[in-house]
Amino acid sequence: MKKALFITLLCSLLLSACAPKTAISKNYNFNNVKRIGIMAFDSPSRRFQGAENVFAKYLLDKGFTVVERAKIEQVLAEQNLSVTGYMSPETTKMIGKILGVDLLLTGQITSYIPEKTTLAMVETRSFQSNPVYGVQTAIGPDGKPVTTQVPVGRQVTSNRDVVPTEITTSAQVGVVAKLVDVETAEIVWIGTDTGSDSNSLSAVDAVAKRLVNKLAKDIKKLQK
Repeated sequence: MKKALFITLLCSLLLSACAPKTAISKNYNFNNVKRIGIMAFDSPSRRFQGAENVFAKYLLDKGFTVVERAKIEQVLAEQNLSVTGYMSPETTKMIGKILGVDLLLTGQITSYIPEKTTLAMVETRSFQSNPVYGVQTAIGPDGKPVTTQVPVGRQVTSNRDVVPTEITTSAQVGVVAKLVDVETAEIVWIGTDTGSDSNSLSAVDAVAKRLVNKLAKDIKKLQK
């Protein structure tokens, strides 16, 4: 019973450690949010190019209308404005007016440890058990000695093998995502999370799913 309770508590701690951390503006009216524009995420590696599209997938699943980053970047390019870094209230208002979006989702890959495969020498042991026989002599019906083999125990032998084995460690990715109001350029929601998976993009996908799910819960809680 104690062991089962310990395992339950351990699982709870692990889940809470992986839970995303978010903050939401309690004064913002999310009821008026209909369309969200997505900006390209800043990242330390080209392998994360398109990471924002994963967020678009889960935002659509939650019922939001999403304007892809290509259209936003086209508007910024036409206005000769940068697509990264701080955007002034004037810039966000312009984007909101032209594309009809209420919020902009911006994000950044804040940390990254790539997946890695290493070769390690792994020791394995095998055991073999064989019966051990002894000699027993008895007098037969004819008065002559009869010798037979009888089991007297078992002999256990062990074999040790060392073989090269590939060991793969998962990729770890940290993400911060923000929702910015196009009228004021104020951050109305922010979330951070770290995920691990077999590769970097799978880790981003897991983080995006958790963050968007948490966003939906934060909004629902705020509307009560």
